[in-house]
Amino acid sequence: MKKNAFTLVEILVICTILVLFSGTMLAGYNNFNQQKKLDKEVNQLVDVLNLAKSKARASDLNPADTGFDCSGSNEFGGYSVEINDSDYNFAPCCRDVVTKNPSGCGSVVQTYNFSSVITNISGSTTVNFYPLSEGASPLTVSIKNSAIDKCSDISISETGVISTSDIQLCY
Repeated sequence: MKKNAFTLVEILVICTILVLFSGTMLAGYNNFNQQKKLDKEVNQLVDVLNLAKSKARASDLNPADTGFDCSGSNEFGGYSVEINDSDYNFAPCCRDVVTKNPSGCGSVVQTYNFSSVITNISGSTTVNFYPLSEGASPLTVSIKNSAIDKCSDISISETGVISTSDIQLCY
């Protein structure tokens, strides 16, 4: 008489295959989540850059900032976005009427923090968006997710166009 049953070896082989498959799927899922986290942070920074650009072009000042005054030899100079290792913020700025050089900024409108595994690997940097159609200070910022060692670049052109790169390995 023959019984239809699995041997211990067959059961162990199936269990091993299932464990390997599950481990591979879990690693892929974690990698996907970390890439999405990097993508989300890059998109949020791009949104803030676009907000600063829009406010600069419209010469939109923060009415709550009563201490910000661009009088005398200064005029409204647009908005400045300061990007640090773990956070970024933006503020209205004045500039010299003659030289058009920035001469000081008002209080920070808002500060945003990167999540714990996200950092700016370009070093602390500042992007200036000028009023009307005068463009911006050109710059490229690299944002890194240290959990997966991948980066995405954000480029700001002299005309104020903001573009992002695909996610790639950091160098």
